[in-house]
Amino acid sequence: MHTTVIIPCRPGEESQLAWTLEGFAHQQLTPGHSLEIRVGIDGMEPALGTLPAACNVQVTQYPRMGAAAIRNALVAQADASTNLLIFCNSDTRPQSDMVQQHADAMIKLPANSLILGAAPWERSSEPSIFDALIDNTPMIFSYCHMKPHTWYPFRIAYSLNLSVRREDFVACGGFHDELRPYYYEDLAFACRMLGPEREGVWHEPAAKVLHRHPLTVDQYLDREELLGLMAPILAKVCPKAFAKLLPGRDVAQIAKDFQSRLAAGKSVQPQIYRRLKECELTPQANLGQGTEFQQKIQSLYQLHIPLKLMAFRMGFLRGLDLINDDQWQSRKPQGLWRDALALQ
Repeated sequence: MHTTVIIPCRPGEESQLAWTLEGFAHQQLTPGHSLEIRVGIDGMEPALGTLPAACNVQVTQYPRMGAAAIRNALVAQADASTNLLIFCNSDTRPQSDMVQQHADAMIKLPANSLILGAAPWERSSEPSIFDALIDNTPMIFSYCHMKPHTWYPFRIAYSLNLSVRREDFVACGGFHDELRPYYYEDLAFACRMLGPEREGVWHEPAAKVLHRHPLTVDQYLDREELLGLMAPILAKVCPKAFAKLLPGRDVAQIAKDFQSRLAAGKSVQPQIYRRLKECELTPQANLGQGTEFQQKIQSLYQLHIPLKLMAFRMGFLRGLDLINDDQWQSRKPQGLWRDALALQ
């Protein structure tokens, strides 16, 4: 089996990439398995330094076009003998057997299957309460709710550690180029391949990467704002996925609801923000252990939801003005939530 790893690299991520590629340089493959790494630079001058000598890496610079289009272009350039595609990010360093674990698992699965590997966050020896929130709740990913060796629907197909047979990828049309710069392109791809109802994502935790992506409270809220902004674009490009993620209403109905909710919910968010900022500075050890830890984590998770929704809703309403693809380079978080909280 020949595996091609696909890695898009955005501006500002170059320094992480060498760390990631070092992990791929030390992959342990069984006889008969081979590997190549294809990196796509999304519209920036490569500043990668020296690449690992043992790593079969091909780096290609593209015009700025977004992560989905980069992935599609890299797949088109993959060696003709490629059987398996593994999608990773420039901040995900694989364990030494990660590629082989994907390959071994895929051999046992039916056609049109996806494999999601594990992606634990890299943490310091003294993580904060906010770090613990990200690790132990579905603030960003749903790993905390997932069981090993279980089938799931498209909505957990995270492209930071995702594999698919090349023939299945090509047959379904790959990623939607128009979902750019990024967000939802992986879920929309999985929905395109599997459909909105079928459970075709297999969770294989033995295929593991370490995710190096430190995140502050402000960066988290910027992320939610951009997710909201990209949601109307998802509705246009992949309406089936949108209908499952935000069910029961069309874009106009959701926008009307969001406007009314934003107008009614301004009093509590500043207090929530201050509490989260305290969590960012407080050691995780203050949460205790066992049942006490779980109860405090769940309480904080529930507490933060109104602030999370505010950032998402504000992004969504702005995204209505950026639906056309010729506006995609303006799709950036602007800290609208910050203005609403009257922060300097």
